[in-house]
Amino acid sequence: MKLKLAPSNSAQLSWPKFLAFSTICIAIVIALLNPSSTQELSIAQRALLWLIQVSALLTMMQVMQLGLQKLSPFFKWPVFVQLALSGLLGAALFVPIGTWLDGILGLDEPTVTLPRSWYLEYLEELAFVSPPAVTTWLGLNAIRLKGALGMFQDRSLPVTNTNQTSTQPRGSTGVNTGSQESKTEPLKLPFVDLLPPPLGTDLVALSAELHYTRVYTFAGQALIFYPFGRAIEELKEVGYPGVQVHRSHWVAQDHILQKKRLKSSSFLQTDTGLKIPVSRRRKNDLSQVL
Repeated sequence: MKLKLAPSNSAQLSWPKFLAFSTICIAIVIALLNPSSTQELSIAQRALLWLIQVSALLTMMQVMQLGLQKLSPFFKWPVFVQLALSGLLGAALFVPIGTWLDGILGLDEPTVTLPRSWYLEYLEELAFVSPPAVTTWLGLNAIRLKGALGMFQDRSLPVTNTNQTSTQPRGSTGVNTGSQESKTEPLKLPFVDLLPPPLGTDLVALSAELHYTRVYTFAGQALIFYPFGRAIEELKEVGYPGVQVHRSHWVAQDHILQKKRLKSSSFLQTDTGLKIPVSRRRKNDLSQVL
């Protein structure tokens, strides 16, 4: 028996979709809790207000996470520290936006009449916003961090491999191409080390999901906490045969079956049933390997 990626498993809930769904849920919950600052608003108005607030906050934290991940020293820090820092900095950027929105809607009613410095008011608001904001950011990422720690993966359907009689596992630094014998030496790269062992190291494709990367192997797929661009650089350094066909997608050369067109868009079909979109500016790079 061989685990093979089924076409029906290629459509997974991505991190951006998960973040958008979480934003809506959080906004609805806060609106139903009816905080004192928005009690005078209707349920619809509260939901809309908190949807804007939560969206702005999570966007700020996501932007800070993407920016900080580009710094080599920061990337080497523990994952928890990275997320906590990006959450705190995102909350710091959000405070002026939240204050501005409250002022427009007339929800900012200061109880202290004595004049205070602007930075004291800013720090007071930050101290109020940052604990729940950072906790929420850590909690949302914790759901997907299981994949980065190898505790969760999207398992594929087992199917019988009738084209290969050898029990030798598909390799890593090389893949099986017809009568050629695959190499069994494992692929040693930092991002590959984050994959659950059952997935192996026979890479099929990589897809960027903001500060996560979804890795497809011949045995299945997993979402890991790793920058897509850094993973591509590591593959280039070891000369792994593959090509980036989209700003968010990379595919292994030996797993490409054919190139197809669907109306005005193009995509690649892999031997696992996975479909990878191809951008116009990447067509020349693809033509060099096909």
